[in-house]
Amino acid sequence: MPLRSSSNGPASGVEAATPAGAGRRHDLDALRGFAMLLGIGLHASLAFFPTWWPVEDAKADVHGPYDEFFHAVHGFRMPVFFLLSGFFTAMLWRRRGLGSLLRQRVTRVLIPLAIGAATIVPLMDWVVDESYSSPDIVTAVIIGDPEGVQRFIDGGYELEAQGEDGGTILHLAAVLATAEVTEVLLEAGADPDARNFSGDTPLTAAFAFGNEAAADLLVAYGAPDKRPAGMAWRDIDGWGFLAETLEAPADEQAGSESWVTSLHHLWFLWFLCLLVAGFVAAVGLSKCVAAIRPGEPRPGITRQATLVTLVVATWPGQYLMGEQGAFRVFGPDTSTGLVPEPHVLGYYALFFAFGVVAFDTRGRGGGELADTLGRHWRITLPATLVIVFPLSLYATFGSDSGGQWAWWVASLLQAAFTWAMILALIGLFRAVLSVERRGVRYLSDSAYWLYLIHLPLVIAGQAWIRDWGVPASVKFVGLCAVTTLILLASYQVFVRYTPIGVLLNGRRTRDRSQVSAT
Repeated sequence: MPLRSSSNGPASGVEAATPAGAGRRHDLDALRGFAMLLGIGLHASLAFFPTWWPVEDAKADVHGPYDEFFHAVHGFRMPVFFLLSGFFTAMLWRRRGLGSLLRQRVTRVLIPLAIGAATIVPLMDWVVDESYSSPDIVTAVIIGDPEGVQRFIDGGYELEAQGEDGGTILHLAAVLATAEVTEVLLEAGADPDARNFSGDTPLTAAFAFGNEAAADLLVAYGAPDKRPAGMAWRDIDGWGFLAETLEAPADEQAGSESWVTSLHHLWFLWFLCLLVAGFVAAVGLSKCVAAIRPGEPRPGITRQATLVTLVVATWPGQYLMGEQGAFRVFGPDTSTGLVPEPHVLGYYALFFAFGVVAFDTRGRGGGELADTLGRHWRITLPATLVIVFPLSLYATFGSDSGGQWAWWVASLLQAAFTWAMILALIGLFRAVLSVERRGVRYLSDSAYWLYLIHLPLVIAGQAWIRDWGVPASVKFVGLCAVTTLILLASYQVFVRYTPIGVLLNGRRTRDRSQVSAT
């Protein structure tokens, strides 16, 4: 059933709508959609190598390709998105004016963010809480995760293994864990009378830290009960004398609780709102300056110099990531709170500003700069992936020598990788997708919805297949494919021709004449 849009221009909330007849940048629109759809694969990959992600697959392995895939995508995906957002923001401003720009961004970005904060964010909190898998049995005990503890026991964890002080995992549970976790350990055969190097038993630890539920369970499973007849634990002198030394309740030390105040993956909408607000302020300021000091505009070479300056500035911007290299990271940090990290917002502002300036900049022969960027992509794209990316990874993670100078080098290579990928992809998409293709157009239109709603489904899927005994590659590809198909179906049924679709992408109508013919 052929379908058509009621608009000739880009319509999603993360790009500009152009008036009928003005033409649509099919190549850049497709690249914007590609960057958003890559987010599904990027987030799906996080379960397949050890990291901070709430779900760790049973087949997770640091030697697999998934961490490299994550770093490669993370290194350029959001920078290219914000660059294109700046480009389309300038396009809408030039073609429709500042008022239309503000109305469109409020409708397509700010309102979806507000709705998402009230719906998608709580859903994410619930899914993460239900799906969280502890990376080790110690974390599982600390956060009170009985299913996680049982998973490590089933995997062969030695219950009588001793830590640095000679204590067992049951000693830790007696201090911090819930009754459910303590019972899982005892039911599995943990020795209730095990002793650390100081001669203390789990019951001694439970007594010192005032864990009454653990003390009762330990006695029930064979620990000697030395209480006077009829006396409660808390009535014994010294009960819980170390309780105040605990830094925080167990559920605040690790696990899903750290996610609750986060915008999760919707942070990019908040950043876009802030950057558009900055753009509007800059336009207003420039008009005030022009009114005070009228004159001829600066020559075009100034714009090109500005673009070069913005590119160079991303090097020190990358240097600030990971607390200036104290924690080695590849690509930008993530800031998901309402108060953004200044260095992260500033970093993305550089790409946004590049897109804004690039829209009005002429390239070779007087044509649009966007039509000449990345023209050597056939050379730069493979060279970037085969040479620059591996060098960047090695400089970032391969050596600890060199101190801050080494981090400067790693930051330079990462910035080079980011820009090389952005320019090469712009050239590639210009070469192959400069004219409308119905399927690509459909995916581009759907990408906004797919990215907004994908993460709860991805995490739930990761948790569901976590313990399947099939290769990680099968899980990863299957998770990406099934998730995308489900999301596309939801877009077609619940979004494309509904008020949700109008809010996100503008109104779309079916081609009645072609529908009748079919």
